[in-house]
Amino acid sequence: TITLSFATDAKAAALGFVLGRAHWGQGLGSEAAREVLRYAFETLALERVTAEAATRNVASLRILAKLGFDHVESFIDESDGEHCERFALDADVGTSLLAGDAMPGC
Repeated sequence: TITLSFATDAKAAALGFVLGRAHWGQGLGSEAAREVLRYAFETLALERVTAEAATRNVASLRILAKLGFDHVESFIDESDGEHCERFALDADVGTSLLAGDAMPGC
């Protein structure tokens, strides 16, 4: 599952993704997220996409780094005490990285 949740600011959205264990390690998360980012920046004309991941979720952190997201901050999720990381990708950077699928580390 991959989602874009829109903030009150219609020019920004939060990216979320969950991949079933049977599909881990196949590059599907990166591929799906890359296409959603392409849609977000090229079709929806979003200015920024954010994402959050639990610090222990190394695979999600790797996907976000691969896609060019910048680390914004570390925080503790108040609902469950989980240590998390927040990331952002601005349209100018994301669009240039998506051109020709030249995403870092891909």
